[in-house]
Amino acid sequence: MDSILEKSFDQQRSLLFGLLQGCFFAEEAKDSCPLSQLRNRLSLEEKYDFVMGLIAEEVTNILEQHEECYKKRF
Repeated sequence: MDSILEKSFDQQRSLLFGLLQGCFFAEEAKDSCPLSQLRNRLSLEEKYDFVMGLIAEEVTNILEQHEECYKKRF
């Protein structure tokens, strides 16, 4: 894992990293969530590398999907 000082998160990447760790709706949305399999399969370091390897547009797209899922369930 890169040092936080070397590669800092922006706010969207931080949120995405947190969602890879856990989500309130993980069980209900497991079939439609793009993060579901990654959440269970990747180590903490691999999750960090995954998030840092995405381009900004990919991060935004995943977070938009999360927002829609959240609105449906809340």
